[in-house]
Amino acid sequence: MVKRETFKHLNNKKILKYIKKNIPFQKHGLVQKGVSSYNSIVDYSECDGIFLPYIKKFCSMAGKDYHILDFWINIVEPGGYTKPHNHISVFEELRNIPQKTGVFYLQKPRHSGNLYIENNLIKVKNNDIIIFDPSLTHHTEINKSKKQRIIFSVNMAEKVSKDYKDGKFYFVKE
Repeated sequence: MVKRETFKHLNNKKILKYIKKNIPFQKHGLVQKGVSSYNSIVDYSECDGIFLPYIKKFCSMAGKDYHILDFWINIVEPGGYTKPHNHISVFEELRNIPQKTGVFYLQKPRHSGNLYIENNLIKVKNNDIIIFDPSLTHHTEINKSKKQRIIFSVNMAEKVSKDYKDGKFYFVKE
């Protein structure tokens, strides 16, 4: 099941400035001609509270008792795209835990590429937030615009959160 809503954010320019100044990015194998913050250790619930409305919206759309396990940002340059993949967890602790994946389109220029979920085209626009099952294979079209496409992505689980302590991540069950 795919769930979709429009989520108006407060200050696009402020968020974009914050992202470019404070969030560490690097190349990622699934993001062609772009960068990701996926492998960076950032507590997005801190960050001057700038990401909290998005975190809360993702969780409310996912359902009662869902928590963010991973939150990251991808910036896709013109000519770039995201390769086909899914978010099936490799962690034993999450094997029988209900999970969901989400994406929010912070900056989605015209012709910057839509989303495919299980080969079904989802036409997306600025401020779209989409929640779906992490086992579904998804990818994007090529960014044919002259501007960057910027998205926030999440992995969520029901009644499980993720913490970072002593240089390691671990899961906390309610």
